[in-house]
Amino acid sequence: MSRRSERVANLIRNTIGRLLLAKLSDPRVDPARTSVTRVEVPEDLLTATVYFSVIGTEAHQRRTLHALTHAAGHIQELMMREIRLRNTPLLEFRIDKQFKKTLQTLQLIQQAMEEIHQKEQARAAEGASAPPADGDQE
Repeated sequence: MSRRSERVANLIRNTIGRLLLAKLSDPRVDPARTSVTRVEVPEDLLTATVYFSVIGTEAHQRRTLHALTHAAGHIQELMMREIRLRNTPLLEFRIDKQFKKTLQTLQLIQQAMEEIHQKEQARAAEGASAPPADGDQE
């Protein structure tokens, strides 16, 4: 991805994020649970794939995807008013599965760290309650 397409992708991501919070009034999209995670824009800047995540069930994610796909033209029009580009990219919305996998990985790491911490506490408790061995006294 070129530097220009990266800048346009970041601009689109920030703009759509603001639009979801302030201008989109579809009840199927909960702005408190929906966030734009990344945007991919090809070199020609004619299309933009918008990845988003939704905190909730698979049904919430599908409902939000359907709503955003349905409102893509409206979102594109609102975006066109805020971003000055020769051509406003056509928007395609997708659920960001990479983001969900990253969260799952972080949860697994956190669980492993908690287990290690509990085992260390158990060992420390065993060491403190064990009577001293005969050779340890002076």
